[in-house]
Amino acid sequence: MISLILTVSFIGLMMLRVPVTYAIGLSVLISISFMGKDLVALPQYMIQGVTSVPLLAVPFFIFAGNLFDSMGLSRRIWDFAQHLVGHWRGGLGHVLTVAEMILSGISGSALADEAALGIIAIPAMEKLGYRRRFAAALTLSVAVLGPIIPPSINMIIYGVIAEVSIARLFIGGIIPGIVIGGCIMGLIYFFAVKGIEPCPIQPRKSISEIGRSFYRNSLTLIAPFIIIIGMAVGVATPTEVGLLASLYALFLGLVYREASMKGLVDSLKSSVKSTSLIMYIIAVSTVAGWIYTYEGTSQKIAELILSTTTNKYLVLFFINVFLLIMGCLLEPIPAMILTTPIFLPVVKQLGVDPVHFGLIICYNLTIGIITPPMGIGLYVMIGVVDIKFEELVKACMPFLIPIIASLFLITFIPELTLFLPNLIMGKP
Repeated sequence: MISLILTVSFIGLMMLRVPVTYAIGLSVLISISFMGKDLVALPQYMIQGVTSVPLLAVPFFIFAGNLFDSMGLSRRIWDFAQHLVGHWRGGLGHVLTVAEMILSGISGSALADEAALGIIAIPAMEKLGYRRRFAAALTLSVAVLGPIIPPSINMIIYGVIAEVSIARLFIGGIIPGIVIGGCIMGLIYFFAVKGIEPCPIQPRKSISEIGRSFYRNSLTLIAPFIIIIGMAVGVATPTEVGLLASLYALFLGLVYREASMKGLVDSLKSSVKSTSLIMYIIAVSTVAGWIYTYEGTSQKIAELILSTTTNKYLVLFFINVFLLIMGCLLEPIPAMILTTPIFLPVVKQLGVDPVHFGLIICYNLTIGIITPPMGIGLYVMIGVVDIKFEELVKACMPFLIPIIASLFLITFIPELTLFLPNLIMGKP
């Protein structure tokens, strides 16, 4: 009964256009009141939800991403990608995708990547004759790679909720990230070949020119490998890797003489705001998850689903459809915190690896940044470039084809996720 009150009040508040942070907090408050528990217990439950050592990695990765943005290091990634693939059919579309795949290995945030690359890529693409709506939609679409290619803020939060190795989650995201990027690049190539979008290419760079670009930007380009290797060989925890990434970003700012006190202060302010918001959402969503668990809602849903079918692929299909709809209405982090305790017991009973399911749920809900009405990525992009909401939504629709196709590839071919973690760290 309390679970129903929580769900109905939350949906009702969202329909009244109450911001998600207030909606989830108020619905939890209402539910705790109906349970007859002392409201003093509410902050205690909230504190328990965020007192986790792995969550310390979150502010460090946010800070590292902000530093890379404020110190202009994203431009160095763009420069190398331009030299490497700018001559391919699809031109700067491929450059943007490759640049995002590299940047994803540093920031761990879709929205941060979208803003950082949007400022660089969209003017550059327009200057060469690309249409603004295509450039904006592509920038937003490739941003879904942010929480997939390690590091990933969403994976850290999922790992804490599901009690799964964050290192395995990080390593498990490498091949899926390449698959997603490859699918998007396939669509760009199709658009270019068929003439659907004007995609001017750049002159082919010589091996020596590519080498010089790599040399100029090498300190920036190796940052993702430092993060991945540090986690893979077990020499550092996620928190230590996050701290290392932040220090390395500061080091690069000094080496390239891009660092400034204003940039450092702005990065700190932005990181504090983002971290505070994320931790608040985790805290109140944890209480909501506890209410569902307290009432046995997860077990009841598991029994209901398994009484219908025990085919794990069919169950995963329906979960994906549900999560895609959920992503249209909620931001990724609160949606993940609310749905993980419900669906994880179901898929575990069907033999689905929690690491594999973690990639499914993180990627699925990240797609929600592109889809209206919530689609927070759509609103961020409107803030980056002057474009109408309706025009941006329409331009994003074709990119949902490779994005959702790659989602089902990742869902139904678990080895795409599990091969590298099992190879490097052994089977759990």
